[in-house]
Amino acid sequence: MMDLFELAESRAQRDAGMKLAADHAEDEHVGWNDRAYAFLVEFAKTHDSFISEDVSDAAILADEPQPPTLRAWGTIYRRAVKNDVIIQVGAGRSRRRHASICPRWGSLICKVPA
Repeated sequence: MMDLFELAESRAQRDAGMKLAADHAEDEHVGWNDRAYAFLVEFAKTHDSFISEDVSDAAILADEPQPPTLRAWGTIYRRAVKNDVIIQVGAGRSRRRHASICPRWGSLICKVPA
């Protein structure tokens, strides 16, 4: 069982990794973080529930600039949670990662009737 120190250290390493990926994305495409956040917000206005792959797949289809690694999206989701755009509502299954469990997000700003 993980103690509180190990949990805090794990979270710190997670956050450092997400920041590294986001910084790399910003180096490759100046403004990527804000652009990706705006894309997520617009997506959340029309989708009441989704997994992260739904958003990144939509960004690819929309010909949005892509980060060097999709891990860069992690900071975008943290920002959206902090700003009350989305909330984790359950779990989904990843199409890219061999059906592994991933967060299912619920939109707090969806404007499309269910």
